[in-house]
Amino acid sequence: MGLFDWFLGGGGNKIAISQIDPATANDRVRKKDLILVDVRTESEWQQGGVPKGAHTITLGDPRLVDTVYGLMKEDASKPVAVICRSGMRSGRAAKLLAAAGFTDVSNVRGGMMAWTSANLPVKQYRR
Repeated sequence: MGLFDWFLGGGGNKIAISQIDPATANDRVRKKDLILVDVRTESEWQQGGVPKGAHTITLGDPRLVDTVYGLMKEDASKPVAVICRSGMRSGRAAKLLAAAGFTDVSNVRGGMMAWTSANLPVKQYRR
């Protein structure tokens, strides 16, 4: 088992991550009460993403934890939620953040698929 697997709860070290529904995440991001991190791939971002307040960094980026820590102004107790296409990769990223010491981490249930199904706003990213 690799270090990445250990962080994600392998070997009996399970980390429970709370789930947040897309509408609540959207509301909290708009109120600046939540930092939202989109861990999809660049090609997925081009298909559209969460407007205003979402930060994009892929799950595979080795700087993920440090980048999120910087977004939180070096306060790992601030609320952060993670989103991907369906909720699977964001669940792994949320566990990685929790294992790194973040104390208020949520996974957006259903990811961007649920976000768009709920008719929440979506923006097009530009390169």
